[in-house]
Amino acid sequence: MKSYSKISVASFILAIIASLMFLLSGYGYQWGWWELGFAFQRLIPGAALAALLGLILLIVYGIRKSKSSKAYKGSWMIYASVILCLAVLGNFGYWYLEIQKGYPPIHDITTDTENPPEFEAIVPLRADAPNKTEYGGEEIAEAQKAFYDGLETMRLEVAPAEAYDKALIAAQQMPWEIVAQSKEDLRIEAFHKLPWFGFIDDVVIRVDTTDNGSKIDVRSVSRVGRGDLGVNADRIKSYLAEIEKE
Repeated sequence: MKSYSKISVASFILAIIASLMFLLSGYGYQWGWWELGFAFQRLIPGAALAALLGLILLIVYGIRKSKSSKAYKGSWMIYASVILCLAVLGNFGYWYLEIQKGYPPIHDITTDTENPPEFEAIVPLRADAPNKTEYGGEEIAEAQKAFYDGLETMRLEVAPAEAYDKALIAAQQMPWEIVAQSKEDLRIEAFHKLPWFGFIDDVVIRVDTTDNGSKIDVRSVSRVGRGDLGVNADRIKSYLAEIEKE
């Protein structure tokens, strides 16, 4: 009668533990179960270690099985373990490589570093946020310019009211929660709650008049974290690309 291999069972258990640790590292922080440092410094590395051990056990199982004629049941556990362990290690590796790209330790990105759009309606929502809405000045601006090339004001040869309409429609297409919109003031404020860790980043959009039409400036700021791994810059680029579709 076939039985389960103890090694394959151990590998499967490690794969389950690794998956749960990895997923709950973010959701647990979002639900207030633990601090961000515990998730980043303990749970995620722990999940990667468990997944690695699980794969090592699978290799040992494969070597032993190739040298033995004994048949085991539960092949589904082997496949499940491989998928889960590789998924955890793949995600861990992706974020590790992202960190190695050398993103500047800033979390406030804007298309206008000399006169960045200011938050108004969003300010009360950030009352408990570690990061404030005041712009960091020259140091932040230089760090942004050195790393994020091509992040500039969008200029349109249309009236400000039309530019605002385009900006609002584009904002509504983004995965954001719009907090305030004013065609009179030509301003839009919104926030974006990211999945997994539940990080919230705030966005303010400003439309101004120019000699040839109008211009649109955007600012995206994280509520927590010193650096953002390029998330705010990517958000602004995606939003400006959405406006171009209008």
